[in-house]
Amino acid sequence: MARIPEEVIRAIEESVDIVDVVSRYVTLKKSGRNFKGLCPFHEEKTPSFTVFPESRRFKCFGCGEGGGVFSFLMKRGNLRFLEAVEDLAREANIPLPREEPDPGEAERIRLRTDALRALEFATGFFAAVLARDAGRRAREYLAKRAFAPETLSAFRVGYAPDEMEALLGYARQKGIALDALVAAGLVRRNDRGNFFDMFRGRVTFPIHDLRGRVIGLGARALGDEQPKYLNSPDGPLFHKSREMYGLHLAREAARVAGRLLVVEGYTDVMHCHQAGLAEVAAGLGTALTRENAQQLRRFGVPVFLVFDGDEAGLKAAERAAETLLAEQVDGAVALLPPGQDPADVIVASGRGPIDAAVEHATDLWTYRMERAVARYGLGTLDGREKAARELVQVVGKIADPMRQEVAFKLLAERTGVPESTLRSEIKAPRAAPGAGAPRTDASSAWIEAERHVLRAGLEDTGLWDRVEVLYPPERFRDEGLRFVAAAFSDLHRRGESVTREGLLSVLADKDEAIRALQALEPAADARRHAESFLARLAEKERLREAGTSVEAVVRARKDFPAATP
Repeated sequence: MARIPEEVIRAIEESVDIVDVVSRYVTLKKSGRNFKGLCPFHEEKTPSFTVFPESRRFKCFGCGEGGGVFSFLMKRGNLRFLEAVEDLAREANIPLPREEPDPGEAERIRLRTDALRALEFATGFFAAVLARDAGRRAREYLAKRAFAPETLSAFRVGYAPDEMEALLGYARQKGIALDALVAAGLVRRNDRGNFFDMFRGRVTFPIHDLRGRVIGLGARALGDEQPKYLNSPDGPLFHKSREMYGLHLAREAARVAGRLLVVEGYTDVMHCHQAGLAEVAAGLGTALTRENAQQLRRFGVPVFLVFDGDEAGLKAAERAAETLLAEQVDGAVALLPPGQDPADVIVASGRGPIDAAVEHATDLWTYRMERAVARYGLGTLDGREKAARELVQVVGKIADPMRQEVAFKLLAERTGVPESTLRSEIKAPRAAPGAGAPRTDASSAWIEAERHVLRAGLEDTGLWDRVEVLYPPERFRDEGLRFVAAAFSDLHRRGESVTREGLLSVLADKDEAIRALQALEPAADARRHAESFLARLAEKERLREAGTSVEAVVRARKDFPAATP
């Protein structure tokens, strides 16, 4: 292992402010001579994580984690010790003399460092192209979206030329290593072994970590190209499920405002900033992830989901509310008029409607509950049962006992189903037909049926609404097809056109899924087979529900024999 003299490590540790470093990940509040916040290493409601500035240490009195600034970065950022030292040494501007270098570890750190530099280089290159003749079309698009030059500059928006090797060629001239460009997700290699630019003919939006470093890029097509949005693939620096756009700028603003707004897109974030709402961030996909929710919880402020009020926005808010509930995040849903996202509202009317929507927002559980009630209705036995069953599973994901108790009580009041019945359902939930853990020994006939469902869905995406109800992605038995189905659902719920090219871009880092997708050659009878498969599933569900009803009658007669004719 590479070895750094002890005195240099001490000098680095003494040169950085541990409160400042920890504050990039945890919302800290002054508590006497120390600072407290929610622990980033375990779930808690009451802050037990303490930073001691004088001793330059941290300690969580809930889970026991503790140490110095290097330990914190290693645990929170999943870094090796040498990587943590490297990062803070650069920050403190302290050179690192080394002894006994380990070639393997040194190469890993070198590649990570070079990838960061490559991303910074690409960000500057794309921003420069935007200002030139080649970026005229992109500038016109951004002008139509009513962005001020200052906003574009603050977010470092750029344009990737519609050429196969524009960035690659310029990077070579400037001595940027090819492996760094690949590791950064800026360059890819085709089947013939040739390298080409990942982003072409798109407006680029740099994605930063909480330290303000560019770790990836998002890009939007200017025309009807698919996919409309494209992110950097997962790699050494970037993990789509963990990051949020604009969160590095929202951190301090959220503390001051006492709230954090979550929107759906890059342009929503930028327009909110332009209107004076800096406490805003966006997820990088079609759904807020568990990692996103865990990060938001540590901000220690309520989270408001500010989404378009159309059907796609309602569904997205529903999924996000469920994720936030499961991760014990306080928050609410603030819906805008149908067909209007935050950017549209701000351009038309300023920030006023956003503030009003937040002021009249619906708490997460009430929103999730009412969505299920609206979907099934409570006017029939079937609708009431389906709403209760669905919501019981949501309650089961709430880890905090107190929150779960309250949710049970509210659910019982809303549906009229006794709490005891709801609790018994969560203890022994019924398995949906064919549900359960993915099977490794799935029959070839069943997997072929799954292929037909996906083939038919690609021909007619309107079919996918039924697929999601009867056979959601998590039930696909073939792992590769399961990934394809999940990507299909993400794009479909987002309202985007679902194409093979779009799916390939989304699944760029999943080889098994790509192979499964490429094997989905068109079949003339795909629709017929898919319809037959879905019909059988619907019939099994009907028979299961009928069987359940019969069992209930039998149990009732046993429990109350006097009432039996």
